[in-house]
Amino acid sequence: MKRLIFILLIFTTINSGCKKETVATKPSITIKKVGNDVVPINGSMQIILSYTDKESDIDSIFIYRTRTNIKTVSGRLNDSTKLAVPSHENNRSGEIYLDFITDGVGRNDYQKYLISAIFPPVSGIPPKNESDSMLYKIIAVDKQKNKSDTAFYYPIVILR
Repeated sequence: MKRLIFILLIFTTINSGCKKETVATKPSITIKKVGNDVVPINGSMQIILSYTDKESDIDSIFIYRTRTNIKTVSGRLNDSTKLAVPSHENNRSGEIYLDFITDGVGRNDYQKYLISAIFPPVSGIPPKNESDSMLYKIIAVDKQKNKSDTAFYYPIVILR
């Protein structure tokens, strides 16, 4: 019995000494921070993603939006968007900054990536467009077309 315990102890020591590499070929992302949960008219939203990727070659980010308002809409913008990855450290791990900025006059106008409804329901006195409540799903893809796990964020409210 002592011999069996001794052999198991040696095997466990050798096995724990041979650590496997912890960074996977498939990218991994998590949402580290969201700047604003409520985005004002002509406002902006920043998302900071933490990533790990063995080859350090994340190529694009896919954002899938789901409008969670109770009222349905007659027209919607494209609810999935492929974005080129903004500049980030070319390391196995780090942060990616997604910045949805609008200046209200069409330059750098990423507001279309925030809102979902083209023709939102109108309510109130005086009548005004209903805000969008959104669920975001974000996926990173590397140059070998490996897809990351999905990062979710909810709720994001875009005022109109």
